[in-house]
Amino acid sequence: MSNFERYADEVQDGLTADTNSVHTVHSVPEWDKPIPFSNPNTPYFPVDALPAPVAAFVEALAETTQTPPEMSGILSLGILATAFQSKYEVQITPDWREPLCLYPVAVAPPGERKSAVISALSGPVYEYEAEQREFEAAEIAQNQTERVLLEKALQAAQNSAAKGKGNFEAKRQEALDLSAQLANFKELHPFRLMVDDTTPEKLVDMMELQGGSITVASAEGGVFDSIAGRYDRAANFDIYLKGHAGDTISVDRIGRKSNYIAKPRLTMILTIQPSVLHGLMDNATFRGRGLCGRFLYAMCRSKVGRREVSPAPMSSSTRAEYRQFVRRILADQGSGIVYLSPDANTIREDYQAYIEKKLGGEWEHMRDWGGKAVGAMVRIATLLHLSSFPSTEPISPETMAGATSIAEFLGAHAEAAYQAMGADESVEDAKYLWRRIAASGEAEISKRDLFRLVRGKFKKAECMEAPLRVLMEYGYIRIEDVERDGAGRKASQKIKVNPLAYGHNGQNGHN
Repeated sequence: MSNFERYADEVQDGLTADTNSVHTVHSVPEWDKPIPFSNPNTPYFPVDALPAPVAAFVEALAETTQTPPEMSGILSLGILATAFQSKYEVQITPDWREPLCLYPVAVAPPGERKSAVISALSGPVYEYEAEQREFEAAEIAQNQTERVLLEKALQAAQNSAAKGKGNFEAKRQEALDLSAQLANFKELHPFRLMVDDTTPEKLVDMMELQGGSITVASAEGGVFDSIAGRYDRAANFDIYLKGHAGDTISVDRIGRKSNYIAKPRLTMILTIQPSVLHGLMDNATFRGRGLCGRFLYAMCRSKVGRREVSPAPMSSSTRAEYRQFVRRILADQGSGIVYLSPDANTIREDYQAYIEKKLGGEWEHMRDWGGKAVGAMVRIATLLHLSSFPSTEPISPETMAGATSIAEFLGAHAEAAYQAMGADESVEDAKYLWRRIAASGEAEISKRDLFRLVRGKFKKAECMEAPLRVLMEYGYIRIEDVERDGAGRKASQKIKVNPLAYGHNGQNGHN
């Protein structure tokens, strides 16, 4: 048994290994179990921040499907965005406006009933969509007939004028008038709110037909294959960048109709497997152009192995109230700009200052995500506000506080997602350092000695500082300053190892 193993046993069992040991339980500072690298200490979704009918539905859906609440919680935000993204914007400052589209994504392994959750949340949306299409069917048919008649009348007038029959000037003017009518003809199309996996080109077409707004809802990771160019052998995802930001889309394609969308609004409601998440950061284009920073991640805790066989079914009243709520917000006929109350804006400023500090510190590796965190928080606050109050009222500080709690959840889960995607080199280096520290089998080690062990990976001792900070944050080690040695030279700092970390994450002194 190594010194480190003996030390761990002493702390865990409350006994000293032998009377000669220099370590006793009473002399060792209290340690907590370290946070596993593979399972960061992510918070639970603040369900209470959601509108009451949605909160009740999310909790009941998590219970009846035996899925983690963070899955239905994060995805429910996409339902709110679907209802309001085409109608409203929020003004934060005179020079800063945000659209209300969101990209929530729940990350969970296979067999986690992701399809059932998306289906239940989006069910009322598809129902409303189908009813609208049925209601407008006759009007659309008449509209298509009118267009055909205009086209035929124009063709006849052009032919008559070209042949010089009758009054040429009158025929010419008739053809010009019909051309103008056809150019200004407003063509109607079947109502759509949601689509599944599709190509970027087809998505642009559908958005244009729907006035510039649509939602992609998918329980598979195929949408990322499409973004990466599954169909075209080249990445083509301007639609996903501009649709989130609300920037104008103008596409000219040889042999196909051009597209122009002045204010695109795209929401995506996605569930993906961890393997898909791992592949995101491997795609330099995704990360380099800011696509990864647009998603709102929820790293779902698996309940597999602990699920109830016969959970309580959702009550009919909870289901009905959610359905009624979704139909109400979808039928909202308002539009315009939503503003923040002075107190709500103070909360926004405080949160923005807090995020700014993180961007210069622990979020340095995820600045692409952190740079959009405040905008996402305000978008969520606006969606919560519109779900309960008229757009003419400013966003209250209570609503902004609720959105901030959701933003805190999102920030912690984004950290976990970026770690899973391998975006944080410090975490990967920390894992390496921990393997070498654990392999030493010692309860403490000097920085100087540790550097000798890892010299092949780190060129300078200073390169260990960032991963050592990670190990301290995760609770694997503590670093203590020591007094100067006899020669007057400052000795190396001492690294004390958490005895509860031995064997953690599958690591031991022999790996």
